Amino acid sequence: GGVKGKRKAEKAEAKAAKGGSKKARKEARAASGQPKKPPTGYWLYLKENREAIEKAAGSKTPTLVASLAGKKWKALSDAQKKPFEDKAAKARAEYQKAMEEWKKNGGGQEDGD
Repeated sequence: GGVKGKRKAEKAEAKAAKGGSKKARKEARAASGQPKKPPTGYWLYLKENREAIEKAAGSKTPTLVASLAGKKWKALSDAQKKPFEDKAAKARAEYQKAMEEWKKNGGGQEDGD
């Protein structure tokens, strides 16, 4: 029973009311001046070692590279991870400071964040 496609239409309307496309929301967030979240230690490691990991994987396919990078990251000792984790902690502290400043200056008031 019911009207064919009604639920799909309702979902589309709700999505449009929420802020449109993902690209539109991303642009709105950038225009608001909200600071970007900092990278984690893993992402810093991946950024620094992507070329070597791509060579080891024999491919530039993101899923293969990410899979191999994840295995290599897990295999690293804490001492090897430390420089990346320290950079990530520093970036996280800067992000929190920037976020507090952004909120203090009225950022995020219109959407309740």
